[in-house]
Amino acid sequence: MSDQALDWMVGTLQIAIAEGKFYVWCTDENALNGLPQLSPSNLQLITNRWDIAEQAKARNLQTQFSDFDFSQHDDCSLDGFFYRISKEKPLVHHLLNNAWRCLKPGGELWLSGFKNDGTKTYIEKIAQLLGCEKNIKKNGQVYTARLTKHSPFNVQLQLDSSDYVNTRPIAADSGLTLVSKPGLFGWNKIDAGSALLIAQLEQVLSNQPAPQTAVDLGCGYGYLTVAAQQIPSAAAKNWLLTDNNAAALQIAAANLQLNRISGQVIGADAGFGLPVKADLLLCNPPFHQGFSVDGDLTDKFLANASRLLALGGIALFVVNQFIPLERKAAPLFKHVKTLIDNGSFKVISLSH
Repeated sequence: MSDQALDWMVGTLQIAIAEGKFYVWCTDENALNGLPQLSPSNLQLITNRWDIAEQAKARNLQTQFSDFDFSQHDDCSLDGFFYRISKEKPLVHHLLNNAWRCLKPGGELWLSGFKNDGTKTYIEKIAQLLGCEKNIKKNGQVYTARLTKHSPFNVQLQLDSSDYVNTRPIAADSGLTLVSKPGLFGWNKIDAGSALLIAQLEQVLSNQPAPQTAVDLGCGYGYLTVAAQQIPSAAAKNWLLTDNNAAALQIAAANLQLNRISGQVIGADAGFGLPVKADLLLCNPPFHQGFSVDGDLTDKFLANASRLLALGGIALFVVNQFIPLERKAAPLFKHVKTLIDNGSFKVISLSH
């Protein structure tokens, strides 16, 4: 399905780069399969998505895969900044603040997004800080703006990004040592579905030897790994945590270190291409792609889980109650069993 906000951004970008100035394009999952076929030397794409970074590199685009880290960009160093509004408010504010800081006087910020993304409000906020007219244009449900920097960056006036770049302890009442940060799914709490999965582990693995290798597929900040490692029957000798999101990889690695868990953290698209066979695989797969529900994501996680799971191994998935995971998993696994369905989430055991 076409994203009109992204289409405007790409079209505008293709015109702008012909001017020869240096631009940055920040994008997340909204640009998946929407990257243009161009590789100009005056454009840097910054993305927090592993799959988009790999696509961009294949197109020979100058690419930075990071949690939108602008530490290498000096104040007043950019001619232009392109950004299709994201889903998470702290991330949006983080990027708008950096656009304000990094743009040269007279540099331009191009923004686009849908009405229900809060785009109009974001444009109004940053236009005031830049000291320019809002220049908002509306086409159906899409808002766009081309803004010019006139006012110098003032750290005291920047938008509240919830201290986006820094980690902080979370879930102190859980008995676990965990850190997290804005920009991640359920970043400041323990997800109820993940907790339900962990509650089934001890019984499921009671007659199994402790796993040698375990995979946390779509790991987020690493809660499933840290919690599972506290259960003797689930305590693996080596963990492999993987995610598509740069912030997730960064924080999962921090939580491994904090808890002295032996393992590695690897970027991958739903575990694609990982060279491992897991005795235990845990997964709480996302079912949103950008702002919309995407059923293909569940299929992708299941297909990779089937490939990664060793013969005799056990995979546990937790999903929202309405996702037909049992039907989707049936062609890929010999055994599919629903362990619990609490009306909101269900935990399903899969094995070969």
